[in-house]
Amino acid sequence: MSIGSRIKEKREAIGMTQEELAAALGVSKGAVGNYESGSSYPKIDNMIQLFRVLKTDANFIFQDEATQKEVELSLKEQRVIKKYRKLDSYGIDAVDSVLDVEYTRCTDFIKSIPATWTICYRKYEISAGAENILNSYEHMERIDVLDTPTARRADYGLMISGNSMEPTYHDGDIVLVKQADSVEVGEVGIFVVDGDGYIKKFGGDHLISLNDDCAPISLHEYKHVKCCGKVIGVAQVAE
Repeated sequence: MSIGSRIKEKREAIGMTQEELAAALGVSKGAVGNYESGSSYPKIDNMIQLFRVLKTDANFIFQDEATQKEVELSLKEQRVIKKYRKLDSYGIDAVDSVLDVEYTRCTDFIKSIPATWTICYRKYEISAGAENILNSYEHMERIDVLDTPTARRADYGLMISGNSMEPTYHDGDIVLVKQADSVEVGEVGIFVVDGDGYIKKFGGDHLISLNDDCAPISLHEYKHVKCCGKVIGVAQVAE
């Protein structure tokens, strides 16, 4: 497979459209089409960003090119080799020294990029109609978070609004949620109570805020109580 085919394969594997990839890279949809057709390739900055967005690395994207490029050199590469072969020992040492330094700089920079994982999330609204919002994937946004086992287990993320779950969960945190119809006593979940949404610790017959200043919610006072998921952690948003 070609480099373009690998880019397309990875893009489709994570369910991303050409438009979404283009937006993430800051290029046009046509540019992404050219990458995938092999008409052109991303510049180094865009290539590094492409690795981040597609959750991949150079080993995957260039795996089919490694052996081919040993015999299929570009004209520029051929000219460089011809010039290199005409150098004396001093010139060869000088070129090798610069090449080693630049190779190390570039490869170390790529290795230093933390792996990321893309999740869908929405801002958490404690408001009427929350049940319809939580049961739909409409209006969700994508966000890159650090790639961890917990992030990969999450079905979606919710951005918290308010301080009722401090000091563990803060206003603006994106909690990672695993879809579930129920949680165990003592576990934190996402609940809809008579149409209003909450993130709370389940207490059996009441919902508990971690902030002592917030009173618990007695479930006996409400007609409709539904668990929409279990909170399994807090996402670390990739910079």
